[in-house]
Formats: sequence, structure tokens, C-alpha cells
Amino acid sequence: KHRWTFEWFGAKFGSETMPCSDLAPFFRECDRGNIRTVQASVKEFVDYVVGRPSAFQALQTDESRVYYANGWAPFFNHEELLADVSDRLYCVQDTVPRDGPTKALNASLTKIFMGPAGTVSRLHHDTFATHVWLSQIRGRKQFICYPPEDTKHLHSFPVDEYDGRTSLFDPSKPDFEAFPKARQAQAYSVVVEEGETVILPTRWWHWAKSLTPSITLMRNFVNDTNMEEHFAIRNRAEEAKAKGPGQCG
Repeated sequence: KHRWTFEWFGAKFGSETMPCSDLAPFFRECDRGNIRTVQASVKEFVDYVVGRPSAFQALQTDESRVYYANGWAPFFNHEELLADVSDRLYCVQDTVPRDGPTKALNASLTKIFMGPAGTVSRLHHDTFATHVWLSQIRGRKQFICYPPEDTKHLHSFPVDEYDGRTSLFDPSKPDFEAFPKARQAQAYSVVVEEGETVILPTRWWHWAKSLTPSITLMRNFVNDTNMEEHFAIRNRAEEAKAKGPGQCG
């Protein structure tokens, strides 16, 4: 139990840098010019998470916009972490091989999320038609989820070339005047405790908030139910030309 703590990450990976943002995930329709993202060392961010003096105290100008490190994929360079945890969950099929031509893809599908209490993942569903599981290594996190059939009720931005969708509707503080169709959506709420895992199939919407300082192991995965669609989307995305930013409405 002495491993995979905030202090352990700070000591072992202290000089390694990772992206940290005050809005997550990135909404390309309206975050340009609004989101603040910095590259910080793991040690600097751990100091912020546990409440020690850190540059992030000066960077954070709004208590509702807590910095979140949700883009760290250390398994590219630190395969030894798999001696502590698995990138496979025993109860689901996961068919992307760890080695061979898909080695880099496999490593990119597993990330570590880290942040203090109050970090929020805004309402979205994941890209490339992947399933996802999220395990709480440290701390507690609330998830509010919606099934794919509620997409039409969630006032989402148009689907992007990666098959990702996002919405500015906040299910923790529902504003039904601004988002009237959301009244018809069926929300499912769960608090995931330390040592527990939540599993969400393809295109399940989710919003999440850390109730305490939190470390989450996240894995997007592919199996027989979504593999063909996943690689079709991935191939289209690789061929697509970059598009300009959208507008918030």
C-alpha cells in the first residue's frame, strides 16, 4: 500500500511533466481562449493536490476551476507500472495486444488521472467508440451517467471526426431553462470508492467529480462488440483534415 500514493508518484516521477488543465475534457467548440493548460512536473502537481505551496495556487483564479491532470499516459515509458496494476480488467474482454504493431496504441489507451478534491470531468462520451473503465486507486469520485439513447436530450455539440461528443449541461447543477430537453434524460449516479471500478460501454455519457484528492486508473478498451467500428473511426480520423474551431452557442 506504500505504492501508488501521491507521495510515491511525486518521489518516483517527480521531474516528469504532464498536462494540467482547469477545464476537462477539452471542448473544442468553446474552450479555445478560455481553458488554461500548463505542463507541470508530477512533483509540482502533487504538492498542489495535497495542499502544499505550489505555483498552482497562483494559477487557479476561480475555485470552481480546479486544475486536473487527466492526460498522463506513463505506460509508454514505464511498463514496470504493470507490475503493480493491470491494464486489463478481469471481467471484460479487451482485445488490443500489448505488444507488436499495436503496442503504442495499447499504451495510449491507459492513463492515470490525478487531482485534488473538486476536479471535474464535464459531460461527454469517449472517442473512437471505445468502452471505458475507471478504477479509484486513491480517493472517492462521483459519476453521473446517461445511456446513449439520451444523446438527443443532452444538448450535445455535433459529433466530431473522432466520434466524441460533449455537452455543457451540468447534471450536478441542472439548469433546465437553458437545457430543457435534459429533463427527459435518465441519470444514473454512483460514488466510486477507493478500490472500486465503474465500467461504461460505448457512448455512455459521464460527468465526474473528485470528492477527495483522487488517483484514477482509466482504460479505454476495444473488444468484439466495438472493434470494427473503432478502427473504422480511427482510420477516418487519420485521413480527415484539421478543422477550424467551432463556436459555443
